[in-house]
Amino acid sequence: MFKKITNTFGTKMLAAALNFLIAIIISRTLGDTGSGTQSLVQATITFILIFSEIVGGASIIYLAPRHSFKKMLVASVLWAGLIAVVMGLGIWLFYPKLESELVYHVAILSFISSLSNINFRFLVGREEIKKANYNTLLQPVILTLVLVIYYFVLKKSDEHVWGYIIGLYAAYGGTFLLGVWMLRKEYAQIPHDKNRNYGPVLKDLFKYGFLNQTGHFVQFFNLRLSYFLLDSYIGRGEVGVFSRSVSLAESIWIISNSIALVQYARIANADDRAYSQKLTLDLSKICLLVSAVAIAVLCLLPAEFYIFVFGKDFGEMAHLIRILAPGILFYCVFLILGHYYSGIGRYQMNTFAALCGLVSTFVCGFTLVPKYNVTGAAITSAVSYTVNAVFLFVFFVKESRFKGKDFILKKDEIQNYIAGLKQQFLKQTVENEQTE
Repeated sequence: MFKKITNTFGTKMLAAALNFLIAIIISRTLGDTGSGTQSLVQATITFILIFSEIVGGASIIYLAPRHSFKKMLVASVLWAGLIAVVMGLGIWLFYPKLESELVYHVAILSFISSLSNINFRFLVGREEIKKANYNTLLQPVILTLVLVIYYFVLKKSDEHVWGYIIGLYAAYGGTFLLGVWMLRKEYAQIPHDKNRNYGPVLKDLFKYGFLNQTGHFVQFFNLRLSYFLLDSYIGRGEVGVFSRSVSLAESIWIISNSIALVQYARIANADDRAYSQKLTLDLSKICLLVSAVAIAVLCLLPAEFYIFVFGKDFGEMAHLIRILAPGILFYCVFLILGHYYSGIGRYQMNTFAALCGLVSTFVCGFTLVPKYNVTGAAITSAVSYTVNAVFLFVFFVKESRFKGKDFILKKDEIQNYIAGLKQQFLKQTVENEQTE
C-alpha cells in the first residue's frame, strides 16, 4: 500500500506542477478576466459531471469487484450522454452569464470527461493504482502542450479561451483512449458477455451513486459557489484572482487525495471495520502534519511572488491564501475521513457533512461576498471547509472509540513513516538500476 501511495503522490505532484503551469499560461496571456472565464468553464464542466457520475462515478470503485464490467460500462456511458444533453440545455437557459458559444463545448467536454473518468475508476476499483495514475497524468500533459503551441508557437490570442477549449478536447480524448487501452482485456470481453440482466447493476449504481453524488452536489456549492457569486455581484476579473488563489491553496490537498485514493480502494476491498478505522486514523495524522508544513510555506510567499508569476492583476492572492489556509488544512482531514465513509459504503455521511458546510456557505456567501468582495469569498470558503471537517471528525471519534491520546502523532510514528519513505526510495533505485 505504501508503494501505491508514494506512486500516487508523485504522479499528483507532477500533475499539480503542470496545472500550475497551465494557470500561469492562462493568467499571463489572458489576464484576470480570461482566467475568470477559464475558471467558470472548468467549474461548469465539474457541475455537469456531478450529475453524470451518479451512475459513472466513485460508486464504480466500490462496485467494480462486485459486478460485470460490461453492465456498469454501458449504464454509465448512456447516462453520461443523457446528462450532457440535459444539463447543457439547462445551463444555456438558466445561466446566461456564461457565453452561449461556450455552453455547447462545455456539454460535449463533460461527456468526454465522463468517459475518461469511468475508465479511471474501473482501474482504481481493481487496485491498478499505477495505471490509474498514468491515466490521470496524461491529461495535464496534453493540455499544457496544446496551450504552449496555441499561445506561444502560433501566437494566438482570444477573449473566450479557445486555446483552453481545444486543449480540453485533446486532454479528455487522450485520457479516454489511454484508459481503453489499459482496460483492453475488459473491453475485449464485452461481446462475450451475453447476460442482459441490468436490474441489479442499475439498482446498485443508482443507490450508491446517488448517495455519493448528492454529497458531491452539495460540496460543489461549498467549494465553487463563490465563483458564481463574484461573477454576478462583482465581475469576471475578481473570479480570475479568487480562482487562482483557491486553486493554489487547494493544491495542498494533493497530499490528502494521494493517500485517500489508495485508502479508498483498500477499505472498499476490506471487511475488517477496526482495521479500516485504524488505517484512517494513522493516515489522517501523517497527512495533517505534512499538509501543515506545506500550507505554512505557501502562506509565507509575498504578494510580489504572485505578481511575478501570474501577472500584475494577481497581487491580492497572498492575502486571500492566508485567509483560506486554516480551512484548507482542516479539509485535508475531511478528505481522509470522507474516503473512509465512502469505502465502507456510507456515502450519506459525506452528504450530511456537506449539507452543514452548505448552510455556512449560503449564509456567509450571500452576506460577505457583496460587501467584502474577494475577501468575503475567501472567508466563506474557509468557514465551509472547517465545518465539513468538524462534522465528520465528531462522528468518527464517536464510532471508532479511540481515546484522546490516539489522535496525537507520536515520534515513533513519524520515524516509521520516514523509514518507509527511505525504504521505498531505495527499493525504487534498485529496480531502476536493474532495469538499466
